[in-house]
Order: sequence, then structure tokens, then C-alpha cells
Amino acid sequence: MHRLKLRVGLCAAVAVCVIAAGCGSAPPEPRSSSVPSAAQEAPGPKRRAGDEVSEATVAWAEDYCGAVSELVRSVSKMPTVDASTVQRASETSGELLQVVVGGLERTLDRLDNLDPPPVEGAEEVRRDAVATYSAIRDRARSVLDELEAAQGPEASRQAVSSVKKPLDEIGELNLLGEFDSVPALSEASREAPACRQLTGSDPVPRLDSPRP
Repeated sequence: MHRLKLRVGLCAAVAVCVIAAGCGSAPPEPRSSSVPSAAQEAPGPKRRAGDEVSEATVAWAEDYCGAVSELVRSVSKMPTVDASTVQRASETSGELLQVVVGGLERTLDRLDNLDPPPVEGAEEVRRDAVATYSAIRDRARSVLDELEAAQGPEASRQAVSSVKKPLDEIGELNLLGEFDSVPALSEASREAPACRQLTGSDPVPRLDSPRP
């Protein structure tokens, strides 16, 4: 499954390390994450005359997946949490969350501006995705506020430990949401380049660090 377990998991582990033991050395650098451009993808399968999936449905799926790709790109650029001191862990955790929140904001902006749904069920998929991403963004913002307000090492440790929850939630995201519940969208996702970029060969796409 496509998840950001390697990248997000490392950052979450650093947060636990800081709160539990106050780690005194910087963590190892994670394996690099990158998001291939659509131009690098093989062209999608051509539809034959009589296929049920319309051009409008494929275009809508393409735009939806393009919106989700904003978060994927942001996660691939997350800075590493520096656990050498509690203060540095707090500062770098805040920098990390700012990158994540920015990606979530761009994803939400594009989801909010999708064209009218071309098939029954598409609007529910979009609405559920907006609710999910909005909730994670709001929790990440709350943690940012907590990090900024923390006074003293103990309060900072507690704030850093809170970083884990939104990161875990991002790591468990299903990138195509409920596409499988709408047959036309499920089929369209196999043709839309942005969706194929997200899913690769996995039938249940989730955020993941690409293999080196």
C-alpha cells in the first residue's frame, strides 16, 4: 500500500523519542522521497468506442488526484526533526508541520474548486475528502499553536509528542478516498495520469515514500 510510513514514521518516532527520553543526538537522515512528474508516467490506456467512462469523468478524476498530489509533494519535502535538544525538536517540528499544513491547504483549495461532479457519488467522495483533510489540517494547526505557546522543556516535550497524531493520520490516508465505491471513478482513475502516478501498481493507494 502506498503510505508515507518511512518518512512520516521517522518523524513520529523522533517525537516519541523526545518526549520519552530527551534524545541527545540528531536522527539519521531518512531515505529521500520524491514525487515523479506526470511526464515520467507511461501514457494511460486508450478508451475504445463504447466505453462507459466519459471524458468528463476522467478529467474530474485527474483534477482530484492532482489536488491530492499537492500533499504528497509537501510530505516529500518535509524537513527532518532535529532531536539533539528539546528546543531544536520543538523548532524543527514546527517547521515540519508548517510544510504539511501548506500541502493540506493547497489540496483543499483544489478540491474546493473541482468542476461539478460528472457522475453520481463523486460529490460525496469529494466532500468526504475535504472533511478528512480539513480535520487533519486543523489538528496540525492546533499542534503548531501548542508548540509556539510551550514554555520550558517539559511543556515543549509534551507539545512535540503531539506532532505524532497528525503525522500518523497522514500516513494512513487512502489517496483516492472512496473512488472504489463509485465504479465510474474507479475506472477513470486507471486512465487519469495523475491517479496512476499516485497508485502505481497498488490497488489501494496510500501515502508512501517511494522506493529508492
